[in-house]
Amino acid sequence: MKNLKLEENKALVKAVFQAITDGNWSYVTKAFADDAKIWVAGDMPISGNHTKDFVRGLEAGNPAMFPNGMSLTPKAMTAEGDRVAIEAETFGEHVSGKTYNNFFHFMLVIRDGKIYEWKEYMDTKHASYTFFGE
Repeated sequence: MKNLKLEENKALVKAVFQAITDGNWSYVTKAFADDAKIWVAGDMPISGNHTKDFVRGLEAGNPAMFPNGMSLTPKAMTAEGDRVAIEAETFGEHVSGKTYNNFFHFMLVIRDGKIYEWKEYMDTKHASYTFFGE
């Protein structure tokens, strides 16, 4: 018998990834706890520790960065306790004209039906080149 909480956590993650793909950033922002902790790998300007304000910034800025949209597709997902691990791929044309096709591992902590922690591992060289030209 499947653990209902694990299935609910995975369903939330799938819904958030679909909302990112659909450009529904309002949904994405609402899915994060008010005291959420976000961490992004690397040494890019967006790397490091953030609060929910980081997600609000994506809500405001992502449509301009990807005027034709950007997909975030989960490829594999594993849940245990309050954690969900996801392998994913993103694809979109950045406003710079560069194609953003990156591969990720996310580690999320879900509490009370909200994302409490979001850790994002990726090819930071590709992300930095696409977003910052570095």
